[in-house]
Amino acid sequence: MTPRPAPPDPVVPLIPQLADFAARQYGDAPYLLRHTAQGWAGFSFRQAAQAMHAFTALLEREGVKPGDRVGIQSENRPEWGLAYLAVLEAGAVVVPLDAQLKVQEVGEILAASGARFAIASARHRATVESARDARGLALRMLSLDASADLPSWDEAQRLYPAESPRPARGATHDLAVIIFTSGTTGKAKGVMLSHSNILTNVEGVARTIECGPGDRLLSILPLHHTFESTIGLLSPLRMGASIAYARGLDSKQLREDMATSSATVFVAVPLLYEKLLSAIGRGIDALPSPRRILVRTLLGVSGWARRLTGARLGGTLMRAVREKAGLGRIRMFATGAAPLAPEVFWGFVDLGIPMVEGYGLTETSPVVCINRPRDPNPGAVGWPLMGVDVRIDSPDAEGNGEIVVRGPNVMLGYYGDPAATAEVVREGWFHTGDLGRALPDGRIAITGRLKNMIATAAGKKIYPEEVETQLAGSPWVLEVVVLGGRDGRDDREEVHAHVFPDVPALEAHARTLGRACDAAFIEETVRAEVEARCSVLAPYKRVRRVFVRETEFPKTTTGKIKRLGLAAAAVETRASGVA
Repeated sequence: MTPRPAPPDPVVPLIPQLADFAARQYGDAPYLLRHTAQGWAGFSFRQAAQAMHAFTALLEREGVKPGDRVGIQSENRPEWGLAYLAVLEAGAVVVPLDAQLKVQEVGEILAASGARFAIASARHRATVESARDARGLALRMLSLDASADLPSWDEAQRLYPAESPRPARGATHDLAVIIFTSGTTGKAKGVMLSHSNILTNVEGVARTIECGPGDRLLSILPLHHTFESTIGLLSPLRMGASIAYARGLDSKQLREDMATSSATVFVAVPLLYEKLLSAIGRGIDALPSPRRILVRTLLGVSGWARRLTGARLGGTLMRAVREKAGLGRIRMFATGAAPLAPEVFWGFVDLGIPMVEGYGLTETSPVVCINRPRDPNPGAVGWPLMGVDVRIDSPDAEGNGEIVVRGPNVMLGYYGDPAATAEVVREGWFHTGDLGRALPDGRIAITGRLKNMIATAAGKKIYPEEVETQLAGSPWVLEVVVLGGRDGRDDREEVHAHVFPDVPALEAHARTLGRACDAAFIEETVRAEVEARCSVLAPYKRVRRVFVRETEFPKTTTGKIKRLGLAAAAVETRASGVA
């Protein structure tokens, strides 16, 4: 492909300096908001910068020094992002922790990163402390909530209300964040991103998406992930848009938050949009008959006009429906992390809300491609971001090949793993493991994956080797392969385990229980074992179906199991659900 234009220069050299930039540019305009009994309230841009400086002072008092690793585990809230910025202002490195991770996984990440400090909300304090104690880590704790025994956010605001911005600590290409993309096996990949990686990505997004003062993003994706921290925290800070943190995933509550927060932009994974569209459909079906017929007719006209003439009339025809659904001010939906079904895309377009798809990876800070907001179309994830080169490596006859990326957004490497880094970054190009092709208009279409990685409908990425290691130590399991499979109801991808059981061991176990070692006993025992061993993993990583094999897996001449074709062959095995 033709090389892209040079990347735009970020407005500041270090990430935390964005806070003071925004304070100067946008002042007392709202920035970070939470839902309260009195309405939406929180921090202006000026207040956010001052609160960040106060927490930086507390971190310094507690001994945080440049280069230290600091973990953060919390639910989404304004203080999460400000603590993230404060850690960076102190010159330290942020290690974001998924709020769904369990003790074992948190301990692995904290130990692997060499974290000396951890910041946790009251809700997650016990998990972090248990992980610290289980691993024997010398870890100093700080709290995002008022605490009688820990240094806290409230204490920082009380003691340091007028702190000045800190001098720059470090350089733009220095390490800023380590994001672990897996958890418990000792093979977790820590993606190292620099200030420059993230800031050039933020600047590219800011110059691509028409968003700024007056816009409000309703944030619901977890802040620990690069997608939300870049798109849903730092980009609005750069552009002057505000952020309201949604209360949860319930579709009714989510629509209420969209309406009461005055949100204009919403970024989510496809699964959420599927649920939201279904909820709107149910709401239409529940209307009194005359009103229901009218709405369905208008919706049909909107779809008919689009298909026949290309005109998108939903903005006008469906205004009343959007307002009733709590979407009256929404002007754009954005999505990524998993494929979006065309029927969902067009469902919202016909309602008058354009859908913008993008593509990225943690290793690319994360945005690689994004569609333009005006009159987008499905089937592709957009054009490469300004300053990002995308090439299709070794394309086949249909133009499909591996997507490789080069640009200032490509990671520094995997933490402590130069071999893994060299495997994916070759001659400056990051090999994504995703298959795609370039369309005539320059957009990139995703066509498949080379990696074994499993992507759920909610956008979660699961590495099979992690789950396999968790199961391989079982006395009832001789061989196991974990793959992505379909759930049989709506064709979503989920985690499946293919198990070749240790029948002699199970026969002995059955005798001790006075049971016959028949197929039902084997399935029952293996299923219970898988469920128990997966309980230490985050819920989205757990096995949903178990396939019990009667023969060993086919292997290569070197003794490696041949994964290809196992999912298709699953119909020839016995399966039992775990969840």
